[in-house]
Amino acid sequence: MGKSRTMSSYVCGGMTGLWSTEVMYDDEGKMFLHNGWRCFARSHAIEVGHFVVFKYAGHNIFTVKVFDETMCRHQYHTNEDD
Repeated sequence: MGKSRTMSSYVCGGMTGLWSTEVMYDDEGKMFLHNGWRCFARSHAIEVGHFVVFKYAGHNIFTVKVFDETMCRHQYHTNEDD
């Protein structure tokens, strides 16, 4: 892996806040989420077979949409929504 820098990501439309992740680049310029990704994925119940869409929103922030294996979008809520 080559250089790395820290970026934050958040779930678009969700109330889960910002999640700090480390973004690493390989020698070919491909980007990989590293430190912080496992905690983010676990907290959002991302599993094998799920489809995750990232969109760069600027200022080191990504919006994230998560779809399950039926291609239905995951909806997240806070305890205040109950």
